[in-house]
Amino acid sequence: MENEIYKEHILNHYRNPRNKYALVGARRVGKETNALCGDEVTIYAHVDDTGMITTMSFTGDGCAISQAAASLFTDWAKGKQEEEIQHMTQKDMEQLLGITLSAVRARCALLPVRALQNAYTTINGSHTRN
Repeated sequence: MENEIYKEHILNHYRNPRNKYALVGARRVGKETNALCGDEVTIYAHVDDTGMITTMSFTGDGCAISQAAASLFTDWAKGKQEEEIQHMTQKDMEQLLGITLSAVRARCALLPVRALQNAYTTINGSHTRN
């Protein structure tokens, strides 16, 4: 029964994703693609001068796990320090999703984290590696 609740939670975020849009003027923009299945996620974030995420959004296409993970991740990240978020592990993502991930599913679930790790800092309209 509990497993069904988590499946519904994931499907809800997949069908009705939160924060799925390209954030205009984002200070961080990063993309990650799963070469095995083609899933992709681009993360956009506003970060204040202290390194706190004030707004985060995503765009992308893929399976229920990758898209639900991106939706949950962008909600969860708001108000957290960028450094803390960049060190998110598979176990952390499993807690966020409420399920245990196989190696294949973990690759999809961690796409938003990897995208943020790949983020570029936007300075005056140009990108520099973060």
